[in-house]
Amino acid sequence: MQNITSSTIICPQCAGENQISVDDRFIECVFCNSAIYVDKSKVVTHYVVNSNFNQSTAEGNLRRWMAGNFQVKDLDKLAQVSKVSFYYFPMWYFKTLDISGDRIYLQPATSTSISEIKKISVPAGNLKVFHKKEFNENEFMPPDIYLTSAQKWLTDSGVNLTNIKEASLVHIPFFQFNYTYNGSEFTALVESSSGKVYANLWPKKSETPYRAMFGIGVALYLIISIIAIIISVSSFNSGGEVASGSIVLKMFFYILASIPLIIIAFAIAKKV
Repeated sequence: MQNITSSTIICPQCAGENQISVDDRFIECVFCNSAIYVDKSKVVTHYVVNSNFNQSTAEGNLRRWMAGNFQVKDLDKLAQVSKVSFYYFPMWYFKTLDISGDRIYLQPATSTSISEIKKISVPAGNLKVFHKKEFNENEFMPPDIYLTSAQKWLTDSGVNLTNIKEASLVHIPFFQFNYTYNGSEFTALVESSSGKVYANLWPKKSETPYRAMFGIGVALYLIISIIAIIISVSSFNSGGEVASGSIVLKMFFYILASIPLIIIAFAIAKKV
């Protein structure tokens, strides 16, 4: 990285001197063709992650995610996609080296409402140097969080800046799906390199039926236990031993009570 004090910058890859204009933010080294990102104060290498999914396959991943156990029943069938957009989202990529070895830190380089995106994993083998001729620049979201701000986040997270081995700007491909369910709108991102889905909010299963089921089960078995104790006390023989018939009766009540509970649980699982 290098402070920009003139109309030239030094390539971080080959040390070649490159001319830049005032408005340049993405340039290619004229000597080694490395992509360079300029954020007005620093120069870092610019990488991109290739997209492996088209819109159809990305939506397929989204629908499979919607059919998961944490989503409301039949969300994958009832959700209506209202808008789809594709873009490359910028992330600051830091590699540090300390006594524990290499560690990777990622921080969004532009504002986003999907905080889950911070958990994304970018294997170093997926990084490709950005070349203007290979991509549509209109699909790249420009960073609005500068390198110094990202470094401050690292410091606040307990990272020693002297341990930074590499700092890069990485653009990651995403399909953004806006969909509606029961009159409410939700947003989900599908990372089109791995196919993983990221979302903060989605239509979740209601916990009320399950809590009601739990309460009914506890109350029912408590009543059966009390009845069993009463029967046991009244069934003491002269030797002070509990009559075996009371135990059989208690087991019979337990089995009998479990039948409606199983039926109710099955009905809840089918509808919620």
